[in-house]
Amino acid sequence: MSMQFRLPDLGEGVKEGQVIKVLVKPGDAVMEDQPLMEVETDKAAVEIPSPYAATITKIHAEEGRLVYVGDVMFEFESADAVGSPSQTGSAKQASSPSAEANADRPPTGASGTPGGRDVTVTAAPPRHGRRKPASPAVRKLARRLGIDLQQVEGSGPGGRVTRADVESAGQHGGSTASPPAATSTAPSDPVAAPAPPAAMQDIEGEADQDQHGPIVRQPLTQARKTIAGNMAQAWSSIPHVTDSDDADVTDLDTLRRGYAAPENGGRKVTMLAFVVRAVARALRAHPVFNAHFDESRQQIVYKKYINIAVGVHTERGLVAPVIRGADRLGVIQIADELDRLSEQARTGSFAISDTRGGTYTISNAGAFGGSHYSTPIITPGQAAVLAIGRSRRMPWVVGDAITPRLIMPLSHSFDHRLADGGEEITFLQTIIGALENPARMLL
Repeated sequence: MSMQFRLPDLGEGVKEGQVIKVLVKPGDAVMEDQPLMEVETDKAAVEIPSPYAATITKIHAEEGRLVYVGDVMFEFESADAVGSPSQTGSAKQASSPSAEANADRPPTGASGTPGGRDVTVTAAPPRHGRRKPASPAVRKLARRLGIDLQQVEGSGPGGRVTRADVESAGQHGGSTASPPAATSTAPSDPVAAPAPPAAMQDIEGEADQDQHGPIVRQPLTQARKTIAGNMAQAWSSIPHVTDSDDADVTDLDTLRRGYAAPENGGRKVTMLAFVVRAVARALRAHPVFNAHFDESRQQIVYKKYINIAVGVHTERGLVAPVIRGADRLGVIQIADELDRLSEQARTGSFAISDTRGGTYTISNAGAFGGSHYSTPIITPGQAAVLAIGRSRRMPWVVGDAITPRLIMPLSHSFDHRLADGGEEITFLQTIIGALENPARMLL
């Protein structure tokens, strides 16, 4: 019996994706839940599993191609109905014990009748018993380093293999070692023989030439296309105004470090958790910054929920997972959410829905070490964004004395259609007041 497999629903509002890796070839006998390909959407890279055990006869998916929900990706040949209780013989023998135990139920989202037909399934992660769970980016790194993921102990949620796990495995036996460079016996002369320049990092793409020399053309990933489109839309359609100020977080840093004391279980809490708490409290007092401007209806849309998106840098670009109901969470709960979301974002293990529904965004630019003030760009559908620069020890006037204090630079962009300068200054000062008087955030 021949069957077609169409690209399933990829998540809320996601209609297209880019094929980044096809994991099978014609003639392969695949098992139920075996990943067939990796597809990158605007915010996540997901593995698309097979809904049944069968043999692949034709592949329509092409790496680098933009595909849409409902497009035919593969054609299969199977001896019996998908997931049918009567499934026996070679197809059942080809299944693993896990698939055999579930052969009496149809996979989620299966539709159609026996015979030549289309089958649509909902994308779901593969069962952990078949392959070690890991993001496509981590699998790509493992392939490049020549590391078998099945032999790597995952430290992520649910045993998920993270980038750090693969890099650690590479340092302890991976096939990444380069042959030692030949050692010259001639005396060194730093003037006559300067050290050669460091090799330029390899760049994937199509080699080409312009009038000045060699170049590499690299197509945009689906994530980068979306980021670029969103940034262009935001900058061209929202009148940005940016206000910069400083917060003296010396006392807050002392309080934060106190959480790591042995009597508190050694719990590490980052400064970002307190910033999220301060912003959530300020949004309750100044709801215009938890709103957006509906240009088509000429209305201000106020959100009565506070979901704070936190920018996290990943291999695929900037991702902003959302802390939902942030105003109802304490500092420790926020810290737990930040740990969870950051790990999921970096390993690509978050769901697309984790990046939806943000009402305000915080960008932790200071985490990269070099940022002071900046001009953060507002996410479409929001009213403002806060960028945190790197906190530094600086000479500061306290009373009549100059003393070293830990200063956090803040840059706040807001939609000038919604709020005026006076309202924004009051809002930012509310945040700064909480950061400089951290006891307020414990109430």
